[in-house]
Amino acid sequence: MEVVPLDASHLPEFQSLYTEFFVELRGKQGWKPGDEEIYRKEAEVYFKCGDVIFLALEGSKAAGFIRLSSREGCFWVEEIYVRPEFRGREIGRALVERAEEEVKKHDDALYLFVLPQDKDAIGFWKKLGYGTINTIELVKDLKPSGRSAVHTVELLGERFRIFRWEGERFTDEERRFMELLERFYEEGGTKKEFLELVNKALEGWLE
Repeated sequence: MEVVPLDASHLPEFQSLYTEFFVELRGKQGWKPGDEEIYRKEAEVYFKCGDVIFLALEGSKAAGFIRLSSREGCFWVEEIYVRPEFRGREIGRALVERAEEEVKKHDDALYLFVLPQDKDAIGFWKKLGYGTINTIELVKDLKPSGRSAVHTVELLGERFRIFRWEGERFTDEERRFMELLERFYEEGGTKKEFLELVNKALEGWLE
């Protein structure tokens, strides 16, 4: 297996991989994927605009890719994808390590967003030394959105909602926590009360 910078000769393979990435993602989200031709055109635009893109090749077969963008002086992982038949062979790690080598030439950090539902991705990135920082996504529905398939989570007592996914892999304790948290907020629980409860439990455990 080798990891190589994307060039014009491998653009069709990248377009196919990019399309497969979004078809899989939309399937997890329970959404209908977009038109394949739109994804192929997007992939071509990213290649032509100079995004950092690496392909993993197994012989003559494209096994996966990683795409980085640069904005506001920072490098971001936009997508990483390995075809199902090649998973479990450390190809994702190899793609990330090659991307990190490239970024080190220009900056000392590499950023990415991961959806909180995607526990496999979170575990993958944590194994590679990445940690959580900063960002919370907010939304205001200006028309009815049908956002009913959600879980309730929290950060410092603030209520947040995350979309339910197909094939979620939450543990029983994680699911129990989210269900209890949903009931707590539905029955009028406040941030102050939540923090008081948690602090009391932590203090009890530490004593």
